[in-house]
Amino acid sequence: MQGSLLTIGDELLIGQVINSNVAWMGSKLTDINCKITDHLTVGDIKTEITNALDYLCNKSDFIIIGGGLGPTHDDLTMEVLSEYFNLPLVYDHDWINKVDAYFKSRNRVMSENNKKQGYLLQGAIRIDNDCGTAAGQHFYSQKNDRDLEIFVVPGVPFEMKSMMERYILPIISKKTLKSGEKILKTTLLTTGAGESLLAQKCDPFVQKIKTLPNYSLAFLPSPTQVRLRLQASIKSTEEESQFYSLTEELKTFCGKDFYGVEPDTLEKIVIEHLIANKETIAAAESCTGGLITHLLTQIPGSSAVLRGSIIPYQTDLKNSELGIPPELISTHGVVSEKVAVAMAEAVRKKWGTTFGVSSTGYIGPTGGDEFAKLGTVWVAVSSPNGTVTKGLYLENHRERNKERSAQAALDLLRRLF
Repeated sequence: MQGSLLTIGDELLIGQVINSNVAWMGSKLTDINCKITDHLTVGDIKTEITNALDYLCNKSDFIIIGGGLGPTHDDLTMEVLSEYFNLPLVYDHDWINKVDAYFKSRNRVMSENNKKQGYLLQGAIRIDNDCGTAAGQHFYSQKNDRDLEIFVVPGVPFEMKSMMERYILPIISKKTLKSGEKILKTTLLTTGAGESLLAQKCDPFVQKIKTLPNYSLAFLPSPTQVRLRLQASIKSTEEESQFYSLTEELKTFCGKDFYGVEPDTLEKIVIEHLIANKETIAAAESCTGGLITHLLTQIPGSSAVLRGSIIPYQTDLKNSELGIPPELISTHGVVSEKVAVAMAEAVRKKWGTTFGVSSTGYIGPTGGDEFAKLGTVWVAVSSPNGTVTKGLYLENHRERNKERSAQAALDLLRRLF
């Protein structure tokens, strides 16, 4: 079943509001075996909405239209749909009574302009809004000899999600999931290898998946990791077993780069391992500015294993607080493998922990010296078995470099487990 998503609002086009709705809807619809062919976003202009409908109606089995259902002058969705599908707008007294009750339950008075939200499409099924004032709509139509199913939802994310989960997804899933059929999906998390290298490692598995008609595999890269989404439509317990067997096979192809399954995070994996093994950690962060520690403390229970951290951002503090010899810095540079090693070993000794982790680097937009150019980062992890390091050579993007450096430090630690 092919579907399309149409979101309406000037605020989406100018970047004032991030359009998270299409990502959420696309994910949920894919989970129930829908093929989403298009996401279109248009402004609050009648002709633009009409042009978008012309395009989508020629290729979709269903369209979900979001936004433009508010009470103000620029909310035009119902008016345009009425004209386009030749469905008169009729006043729904029952819905406006519900809206009035909604305001009264919150000790507020309904504004006169909210009555605009009482005009709904004649013959359409009303989808009640249990957390707002804009009703949704569900109706069928025919355009260019094509049968269409149309759903209309508010643009407010939590209102849209409520309608999708209560009403729309159950209706669509009855058509997309045949009797006994279900969708299985897992997303493996990897870090340390880029998309192209990982795809090369996994190529035999990719070729195998291509021979299985009900399977799909996608590589989803980001600055700190590559996610691998494996999805299948299955009908029997044997096929379900095959899916889980293939998932384990994919993990094997990923090797040490595999660290978890969504919704895991690298920091969660690290903290859980430390807790289970009664191990402790301390951090000495320079270029990451406390980000490694922040990530670790996001995980409940981290206080049982994280002893503390220090941010010796200035070069002299590396000496006064960690005892890094000035001659080591003057000989090798403050951004160097040897300084990273000394920091990790010093903070581990300082607080008597199992592991010490460190970072030092020039993350931009300025920096660099005779020893290390801009974008150079060194991370190190000290353990009872010695100290390991990793050098990164990054682009000139400060925020992204901090994220990648923190991820690299945690990954270096994980690989010791």
